[in-house]
Amino acid sequence: MAENRAPGGNDRSTPVEIQALISMFAAAVLMTAIALLAIFIAGPQPPRLRLTDPTWQWTSWTPRAGETPLAVQDPAAYTIQFRRDGTFKAVADCNQVAGTYGVNPAGRAGGGTDGLSIVPASANLAACGAESLSDTFVQELGSASQYLIAGSQLTIRLAPRGTMTFEAPAPVASPSSVP
Repeated sequence: MAENRAPGGNDRSTPVEIQALISMFAAAVLMTAIALLAIFIAGPQPPRLRLTDPTWQWTSWTPRAGETPLAVQDPAAYTIQFRRDGTFKAVADCNQVAGTYGVNPAGRAGGGTDGLSIVPASANLAACGAESLSDTFVQELGSASQYLIAGSQLTIRLAPRGTMTFEAPAPVASPSSVP
């Protein structure tokens, strides 16, 4: 800003400079109000799920890329829970499975698929019935190569091809939170 010195040595701004300052202040207030309104309208964003957050339920399986996914009839009978210590536990119909897993981050901000290896180590394998997918579930977990979480859905890519899709079950409301 240009300086104008009055005879007494006081700094004075010209009316044009004062108007410019008022305009800049008004623009800043307006931009802040618009940003706050956008946040209010969008509402709170759900937290992004991590691999270790839920117990994932198996919902579909695509044996080969490009094929129609096969729906899992009882997703709650086929679950996997990844623990923070690098181990997992799973339910495969009438069988319990445990083992280890490793993650290799993609290294890209904003998404991408992370590398994933799953090693089923122990299982109590019983014959669950003719319609059971227990053996397939355990075998395919062992071919995991990558994973991607989008919303409440986990997709595990299988080597050399195919996918397993899991869903995080909706949280159950506790009795104290029900109106």
